[in-house]
Amino acid sequence: MRRRCGIALLTAALSLVAACQHAPRVRTSESGRADPAPTLAPLSASAGVGGGAVRIDVASASIRLPDYVLVRRYPDVFTIDGKNLKVIVEYAWDYRSGVAIEKVYDESGKLINRTPKPGYTLSFTDRELELAIAIAREDPRLRSVLSASDLNFYAGFAYREANQPECREKSRCLHVIVSAGDGQRHVAHAIVDLMTRRVVHPNLDPARKPDPLPEKS
Repeated sequence: MRRRCGIALLTAALSLVAACQHAPRVRTSESGRADPAPTLAPLSASAGVGGGAVRIDVASASIRLPDYVLVRRYPDVFTIDGKNLKVIVEYAWDYRSGVAIEKVYDESGKLINRTPKPGYTLSFTDRELELAIAIAREDPRLRSVLSASDLNFYAGFAYREANQPECREKSRCLHVIVSAGDGQRHVAHAIVDLMTRRVVHPNLDPARKPDPLPEKS
């Protein structure tokens, strides 16, 4: 009886070792948690159109972005030490340091290189665009014109200007454009900074006012 128990325990131990040897590799995320190794499936930024994947009815207070927001991932081939290697390239925005991050992995998910990219302006994820739209809708200077029910929201395109202290390096500024009806009537064009979660410019072109409402027949 003891011998059978010993054999059973040995078999279980060998099975556990084998399972560990074949377990998928994991990598540690920016938050310190273990994440699955990246795949070759591409990841791209949002189209930026409000509605559907990008909600326009959420409050900014309910949106909590992670410190490290992955924006893009794609397969590529790099020449490393004279050899062409298939790699996975990721671009993300680090909200702690206010800088874009480039990461390069080999096919197995092993990190080859991590490089901060000051000056890079990345595109935006759906969640970032939701936050930008929410911030614009809640701004006291825009709240009245953005409370109509027939509005079309579009957010995207990084905005960085050397002569604008709010949108220089380490900012995460972007456009929020609003139209009405069939999209031909201009309502608003604001600039929002996601790093500070505020509207930098409520009207990027101060001379352009919301188009008047069509007269009712």
